[in-house]
Amino acid sequence: MSYQIPPDAVRIWRGFRQATLPQDEFFQRLGETFIPSTVQMQIKNGLDTYVPTIPCGMAQKPATVPDETAILFWNSQQTYWDGFKTLAGRTYTLTHGGCYTPESGADFPILFDGDLVLDQCYYLIDKSQDWMKGKIRHLVGGLPAGANTAELFQNLQSILVETQVRGKIQGGIICVGADYITYWELGDGTDPGLEQLQSHCDWSHVFEPVPTTLPPQAALWDDWPGMKVKPGDTYNMQFTRAFENE
Repeated sequence: MSYQIPPDAVRIWRGFRQATLPQDEFFQRLGETFIPSTVQMQIKNGLDTYVPTIPCGMAQKPATVPDETAILFWNSQQTYWDGFKTLAGRTYTLTHGGCYTPESGADFPILFDGDLVLDQCYYLIDKSQDWMKGKIRHLVGGLPAGANTAELFQNLQSILVETQVRGKIQGGIICVGADYITYWELGDGTDPGLEQLQSHCDWSHVFEPVPTTLPPQAALWDDWPGMKVKPGDTYNMQFTRAFENE
């Protein structure tokens, strides 16, 4: 069944581990609870794509770079907000407090129009795409300390404009914080935009999310120990979406 997933119906998550939570326990909570429960508790609420990535624990990663990133597509922005009407949606959201700092958060993007603003999330291509079924590259990078923000943002803006003009990617999502870049690209990997953004980082890694399906015993009420998560893991979770059962 064909279903149009709007390009602005994506929550862009940037999570920072609480300093009091040991890394091993952070990975354990992600694998045993957070990643699988996102799928299992949110499918019926209209979750269409979930791509979590764990930079936490990677060699030389600055503390100012997110420890976990994710993109979560929904049927629409309203679908996401409607999820809080359900017990599953409210329960899932409340569980985040035990892992992440208050600086962590997620936002919907706006269409990039040539003006890059700090901490604003953007999508580059104004077309519906199915990110679950496509090839994704994901850049997570740390920006140099003391960088000239005005000059840096001008350079980054130019890269994004040129990426849009080339039209080689199917989709692009970006958020630039004070100290980091997070960028997701949907396409065949031949567009140079990601590498151009990466050249402005003093620490970076390019992830290629692995299509990953939970085992049948990962249902909410079955005996299942969870996933094993380690530094640098990245997943494009594969699941049957609610609209595919209609």
